[in-house]
Amino acid sequence: MGHWGKIWNYIPVNWGTQVGSLENWTQKVWIRNNLNGAQVRIQFCNLYDMDVLVLDSVTIGKWDKEAGKVKEIQEVTYRGNQVIQIQPGDSFYSDSVSLYVKETDDLVVSIYFREKHEFYGLCQTWSARSFRSSFHEGNQVKSETLWGMSTVEAFPFFGYDENVCNGAAGMCGIQVLTEDEVTTMVCFGDSITHMSYYFDPLMETLYQKYPGKIALLNCGIGGNRILYDACYVEEIPGHGKCFGDAGVKRFERDVYGDVMPDIIFFLEGVNDCTHGLAFGIPGEVPDGAMLWAGIKKIIEKAHEMNSRIYISTVMPFGCYEDEFREQAEGIRQELNDLIRKNQGMADGFLDLDQIMRKPEDIHFMKDGMHLGDGIHPDEAGGREMAAAIVGKWF
Repeated sequence: MGHWGKIWNYIPVNWGTQVGSLENWTQKVWIRNNLNGAQVRIQFCNLYDMDVLVLDSVTIGKWDKEAGKVKEIQEVTYRGNQVIQIQPGDSFYSDSVSLYVKETDDLVVSIYFREKHEFYGLCQTWSARSFRSSFHEGNQVKSETLWGMSTVEAFPFFGYDENVCNGAAGMCGIQVLTEDEVTTMVCFGDSITHMSYYFDPLMETLYQKYPGKIALLNCGIGGNRILYDACYVEEIPGHGKCFGDAGVKRFERDVYGDVMPDIIFFLEGVNDCTHGLAFGIPGEVPDGAMLWAGIKKIIEKAHEMNSRIYISTVMPFGCYEDEFREQAEGIRQELNDLIRKNQGMADGFLDLDQIMRKPEDIHFMKDGMHLGDGIHPDEAGGREMAAAIVGKWF
């Protein structure tokens, strides 16, 4: 019979404002796969838009690396219908599609948006080695071509960010019907997870080491906090709503929506240390004990759901010249002390603070390991983190 294994997952970001529109455009999304199976299905979503999202035509195929084209393109339907309509706030899986895939077969999903639709949210990645997208004028769902316009060209809204993202609209997951025993691992956190600079090399290493036997899913949201929902920020598009619900609130919903992960890697807390101070919200400045209590709740929930959960200390952050830095750093140090003292509550512990900090100044991240802001790991920093995770547990 087999079972459905999820091979790809990102959390749709609610920007709270229109990020752009598509009309008579095809979106193509390349997705890394590591499972064997004979059927696939796509999770469609329209969680935050104002209007019904109409997908006029959807296909899925396999990416031929050698030929540089999409092959074995199959039509995707929902309840037998080629035109798929998604109500605001809704999410569901397509009908199953007969497509034999090996763990070496990456997938390409093509969606044609004929009618103009305004988007308020979509899935995003920056590292773009687990998925990446392109946009093509007209109906190109049966075209073997993959490369086209970038996300920022299709959605100029995202040009505000100097770090270039890839986005996927109207979809947030893919499953493969497999007969293999598969370990599912979820990475949960904030922008450090969401941007995927450690997630992607971790994925590549684990997929190479365990072909067909492990799937890695991303549950990160940039700006997310453990204890507090998104705060109002005047200078950010959508005024900060993109930061999402508090980690303690969204954990069960986002992690256990349609999977039962074997392993969860939890890395969050830096925004709790800084946001209340940086954005002038006195009631949202926690101490380390409050943050540890939130992490403890998440550990308990993971164990209640029979998952193993691995935790880490909070890595150094930038805010080099900000007047609140010393107070924020005090919160981080207090939290990290509590994580180290109580590490036995989790199923695994990794001290990424110690690994990523400067030996000569433990309050800052190593040079050459971040995007220039002192907080977000770059490709080199991501590889270092991924190697530490693999070396500790795999």
